[in-house]
Amino acid sequence: MITVVCTTPKREVWLKDCLESIGEQPVIVLSDYTYEVGKLQFLMNHTKVDRFLLLQDSIVFKDAEKFYKQLEQYNGSVSINCDPAHYGSYLGVYERRILEKIQIPSCHSKKEQVILEVALSEAYCKAHGDAIPVMYPELS
Repeated sequence: MITVVCTTPKREVWLKDCLESIGEQPVIVLSDYTYEVGKLQFLMNHTKVDRFLLLQDSIVFKDAEKFYKQLEQYNGSVSINCDPAHYGSYLGVYERRILEKIQIPSCHSKKEQVILEVALSEAYCKAHGDAIPVMYPELS
């Protein structure tokens, strides 16, 4: 599984800290102004990645090895937290087969992005059908 880190231009300091904390894990960095939904759409349109972990550039691991080892216990989709809903801050493992079942909306403002955080999560969970595990429910 590959890790996808979402960032925007001029956030190189944040990105550097994030990537250094991830260590040797395979990573794709997507840097543009399309917000997370745009990055999800880019992945669907321009890659063949079947399953990926989506992270923000502000994530810094204290122990990435421990995190990825725990993540290996899950198959399929995994939400990292559930605040304000599953996939809070868009953090989690997504599957192409589920994303293909939903419409990934366009986003043109930060306000719209915040609203879509819950709407996209709900659509993804509904399309998935089964209960999606939450890796860290205590972060709610």
